[in-house]
Amino acid sequence: MRSSGARIEIRPSQRVAQLGIRSLACPSCDMPLSLSGPVGWHEEIACAFCEWRAPTRSYVREQGWPEVELRVHLG
Repeated sequence: MRSSGARIEIRPSQRVAQLGIRSLACPSCDMPLSLSGPVGWHEEIACAFCEWRAPTRSYVREQGWPEVELRVHLG
């Protein structure tokens, strides 16, 4: 059996860039927010405590808990 000299390149199916680590807290009552999965930057989410509804970007804080990774998917 003869081996081939072909090159193999492994690429991720999606390109992802990490923007940073921040925390999520309600802009109305400051209660920390936990998510069950990824959400879009403009997607509307609600606080489980006071039921305030706003886009995800409104909940992002510089520091605190829980910490979340901010990532962008590049086409």
